[in-house]
Amino acid sequence: MAARATATFLPVLSLLLLRAGADDNSAFVYAGCSQGRYDAGTQYESGVDSVLTSLANSAPYAPYANITSPSALPPVAGLYQCRSDLPASVCTGCVRSAISRLSSLCSWSAGGAVQLRSCFVRYGNDSFVGKPNTAVLFKKCGGSPGDAGGAAMRDSALGGLASSVAPAGGGYRAGGAGGVQAMSQCVGDLDAKACSDCVSAAAAQLKAGCGYASAGEVYLGKCYARFWSNGGGFVSGASSGNGYGFGPRMNGERLALAVGGFFASLAYFSVLLV
Repeated sequence: MAARATATFLPVLSLLLLRAGADDNSAFVYAGCSQGRYDAGTQYESGVDSVLTSLANSAPYAPYANITSPSALPPVAGLYQCRSDLPASVCTGCVRSAISRLSSLCSWSAGGAVQLRSCFVRYGNDSFVGKPNTAVLFKKCGGSPGDAGGAAMRDSALGGLASSVAPAGGGYRAGGAGGVQAMSQCVGDLDAKACSDCVSAAAAQLKAGCGYASAGEVYLGKCYARFWSNGGGFVSGASSGNGYGFGPRMNGERLALAVGGFFASLAYFSVLLV
């Protein structure tokens, strides 16, 4: 027996402000669940369980993986993407935390996705793997007020992300200009051009929407980008790899914005978790 619904869902939007929390690789950012649901005891339930289990088991070995369970009707696909500069232990913990969140937030949903601070997990039956998506899902600007000089450094740092070549197999980019740092991450199912296009779109959103804010982040369908000043905004925590650490802490929240539905097939929400 198949799931009750596949990829044709009515998008529903509900938004609560995201709590600015501690510097935590598994801190919640947003989630989305399909309107369609499936029945217990079906092939689709087995497919979802199989895909999510396989994703959890793959996390110690690679920052990205996608899995398909063809035995389910319709087939279930899933993927995860960690920030690819982080150690395998951090990726593993983040992915498993994301899957646990999906199990509670999207119970019995035919499709779902969750973005945590350092990883993204999605499953469903709507052929999303390999498809570019630059829809804005979540945007936030804040930090101590800056000035035109800071905005110029921000634009330069973000422009550098968009024009740089991502490391093979990673999609992670980091850089800076003056007193502003920036980073971005693409989902691993994008090719190099699609990743660059997504990062360019994310950078444009931050340049246009964050004014003189000293920190900001935007999550698109297949990538995200962040910037922060050295004197405020996103607080750097314990770092690894290239030395960058990131957290969701802001010195003053100015904007929390969701635009449109989640991908066009999932209901989008950003919830306050305590």
